[in-house]
Amino acid sequence: MSRATAPVRAPHAFIRAKARVTQRKYSFSSTAARASKFPAVSFDGLTPEEKASKALVNLFTMAATRVILDQMSGTRHRSPMFNKIVDYLQEHPLRNGNEWLAQLMAHEELDYRLVAVRIIETRKALAESEFDYEHMQEAALKGITEENLELSREYLSCSLDADEHVDDLHV
Repeated sequence: MSRATAPVRAPHAFIRAKARVTQRKYSFSSTAARASKFPAVSFDGLTPEEKASKALVNLFTMAATRVILDQMSGTRHRSPMFNKIVDYLQEHPLRNGNEWLAQLMAHEELDYRLVAVRIIETRKALAESEFDYEHMQEAALKGITEENLELSREYLSCSLDADEHVDDLHV
């Protein structure tokens, strides 16, 4: 069908299509979100879980890099790659684990690429067996509870101080 003979879409069809896009944008991301009727929060198009996942990947990359550097530093002899990787880290700070590893894998020297492979293997091992996800959740919940309590105390204290100040003005 040519453009000239193509049917014209009615305005209400556009509105329905827009509504479907909006529904997808605020769709429920998990069973818990569906059960609680909270719409998914989006961080640059990512759910909170996806955003946290990316942060964990970066954390595992940093941790794996530290493990490999510790292995290279050794007690009897230091690998010649130790100083090279430390210098590389100073020139190319590790902000995004995947991008940083991709750059290291593309390095012209084979030794750098081999270190990248060791880091990849180590971060996988850390994520699969060494990291205690339950402890992380407990620590996060404990931290939130403590911080919320402290912030509430500060707010209440400021509110009471403000009320006393207002009372002093009226006396």
